[in-house]
Amino acid sequence: MSPSQRLSKILLRVYLFADLIAGATAYTALHIVRKIYVEPSRFGKTVEIKWDDTFWLALATTALIYICISALSGIYRDLTRTSRLQQVFNTMGGVVLTSIVLFFLIFLDDFVSNYSQYYVTLGTYSISLLITSGVFRFSLSSYIRSRIDRKTLTFRSILIGTGKEAGDLHESFQRERSKGYDFVGLITINGEEIDPRLKQLNHLGTVTQLKDVVNDNQIEDVIIALGAGFNDQITRLVSEVEQQDLRIHVLPNLFSILSGQVKMESFGRSLIEIKRELIKPHVAFIKRIFDLLLAFILLVSTSPLILFSILMVRIGSKGSIFYMQERLGKHSRPFKIIKLRSMFENAEKLGPQLSSEEDPRITSWGRTMRKYRLDELPQFVNVLKGDMSIVGPRPERRFFFDQITTQAPQYKYLLKVKPGITSWGMVKYGYAENVDEMLERARYDLIYTENITLINDIKILFYTLVTVLEGRGK
Repeated sequence: MSPSQRLSKILLRVYLFADLIAGATAYTALHIVRKIYVEPSRFGKTVEIKWDDTFWLALATTALIYICISALSGIYRDLTRTSRLQQVFNTMGGVVLTSIVLFFLIFLDDFVSNYSQYYVTLGTYSISLLITSGVFRFSLSSYIRSRIDRKTLTFRSILIGTGKEAGDLHESFQRERSKGYDFVGLITINGEEIDPRLKQLNHLGTVTQLKDVVNDNQIEDVIIALGAGFNDQITRLVSEVEQQDLRIHVLPNLFSILSGQVKMESFGRSLIEIKRELIKPHVAFIKRIFDLLLAFILLVSTSPLILFSILMVRIGSKGSIFYMQERLGKHSRPFKIIKLRSMFENAEKLGPQLSSEEDPRITSWGRTMRKYRLDELPQFVNVLKGDMSIVGPRPERRFFFDQITTQAPQYKYLLKVKPGITSWGMVKYGYAENVDEMLERARYDLIYTENITLINDIKILFYTLVTVLEGRGK
């Protein structure tokens, strides 16, 4: 574990403790104001400030709510990399959302003589939480910034590229305020000539040795600085190392600037950071709750169809009722997908095969199930178990996924999210009969991974329902 990673773990504990103190301080201030100002005006007499069990329970609950909301917003991630300005905005957002939640849980039931007292209680809590938590967080992020400036906190990095673009980038890093990169060395594409400004960096090899260089040197950041004409090479490089615990940065070209991928920074050269997680924590949380509720409802509501299909599978042909097959899940983790058997037993005795429209291996009832996608219904169990989502890229077998990524390495990106029962690819393209068709379908799923929202999930579910009702499966 690198020094920066050890520091991140320490910072996480400090942040959690600081936010617990901030939450407790804010509720204590609220409690005092209620007893001194709100309740006396309501009851017409002085009210004693009590520190009873109810107070301590409410204090712990409100502090934990603030910590949970902060965690869902991603405030506790990348603590050695977050800017102070970003911390300010994140803190303001967390305080506002926590205050809104607590208004409906606590403040709305307050004994108030007039509505203006709501502003007093809500304002006391919000301002106390904002000031206390804001001071803690700003101080901690300032401490990290000072360590980066003093170069006592650095991130082991490698530079990929040897031309003018790489030279300009490295020169800007030396000239401008530190980003914390500690360049261990550089990697060439094919051993080409190195820009004179990069001569002081160690030559660690070519891109064919990239994985070994990363592992041997405990690299934390990979910076790809290649010029125009290297787009395919960049795609392959990113695909090769994106599964490792790295931050990958790419020097933007004109297209990426115009398409809005490049964000303004407070200083220095802008880089595109390849996202390690495609879904923000709060979106992932909402999506998971949505999946659990919908999977349970649909599993119960379609149980008569499932039971009838089970009976028809048993009557139609010999063999097991359910078909379980290993598929690749999020981060390449294998899991067993559950389907109702739609083919004759031992249909793949000659090896992995994709089905086609007139596949003779499909049973009579199996063809009906596929037409209306009834065979997919047991996958709601996979959703409840956490292996799958309702909406997401369709999971593939490693045998076929390896063929896809050999031709198009960028499709490894699909493994960054949970696979789904239905997908944008299934809606727009449908089932695939060969690897080329799988590649076409994967293009749509790749678009989905860049646009994951609950609204888009609902949209895909609507189109899936239309497809099922029209019997356009196969």
